[in-house]
Parts: sequence; C-alpha cells; structure tokens
Amino acid sequence: MYMIWIWLAVFVIAFVLEAITQDLVSVWFGLGALVCVCISGVTEWWVQLIVFVVVSAIALIATRPIVKKILARSERKTNTDDYIGQHVKTISNVTKFDGGEVKLNGIIYTAILMEDSDEEILKDEVVEVVAIKGNRLVIKKI
Repeated sequence: MYMIWIWLAVFVIAFVLEAITQDLVSVWFGLGALVCVCISGVTEWWVQLIVFVVVSAIALIATRPIVKKILARSERKTNTDDYIGQHVKTISNVTKFDGGEVKLNGIIYTAILMEDSDEEILKDEVVEVVAIKGNRLVIKKI
C-alpha cells in the first residue's frame, strides 16, 4: 500500500521537473508513474517497476518527436535579423545626440549611431545596420 505514495511522489516530481526544464522528457515518466498509481493496489512492486519503465519508454519514444514537431511550429520568426548587415541610405542627419532616419525596404526607421561613435552622418549617406535597439536601428558609416 505504501507504493501508491512512492508513485504519486514520482508523478509530482516528474511534472515539477517538466515545468522547470520544458524538455519534454520527464513528463513521460510522470505518465508511467500515473499508470503505476492505478495498478499499485493489485500488483507487486517489481511488476509496477517493469510497467513504469515500459510505459515511460513507449510514451517517450512514440510521442516526443510528434509533440516536438507541433511545438516547433508555434515558434514565430521575425525578419529583424535580416536587417543587420544591410546597407541603407539616411534620409536625415544622424548625430551622437540626435537620432535620424533611414529608409529600409520602403519603411522609414529611426536610426541612432553606435555608442562609441562620435561622427556625424549626413543625409543621403549609405550606412550599415549593425544592431537593433528597441525600435531603432543602430548604424555606422561604411
């Protein structure tokens, strides 16, 4: 009768670990422990252990790739990484103290200089986007 408490503890620990790591591994051991909770009153401890290992392994092998694929679809990719390294033309002066504007892909963005830059970039100069800081493009002279 004490095995039910052990399996409940394994169940709780597995789901707490899954909540912390989110690696889709320990959740399947929690499923195996839940099955063992159901059979703990009618079978020996060694049968429960075998059932735990088998159910956990089958659940892990059979469903983890499917769940990973479904969760991977929900990742949202943005195009901001594509902006870095692009050459753009300034449409206003950009100084260390005053941001200016650049046009990239037909959209006007606020632009600021790199922090260690003291130079002024004049209107119609071609510059390189080196980073994105908030909603502003960080630029430098080419």
